[in-house]
Amino acid sequence: MKKFCAIACTVGFSAFWIFGGLAVIGLVTGQAVGMTVLALSGIGLAVGLGARLALVQMTRSLPRGTPVRQQETPAG
Repeated sequence: MKKFCAIACTVGFSAFWIFGGLAVIGLVTGQAVGMTVLALSGIGLAVGLGARLALVQMTRSLPRGTPVRQQETPAG
């Protein structure tokens, strides 16, 4: 679940910055900014923040300064 949240966080914030940047460029150049661009930017921000908060909640119990190691699976 942690990997899914990390990927969702990355994809969400990437969408936010891409579509948010397109909206800013549209406003600076004086071109019309479509509602789709603004909606996708908002959705990306919501997904990124939600996944980030979930990831922080999942990793809150880990002691600070301790490296995270992959669990060994028993052979067989």
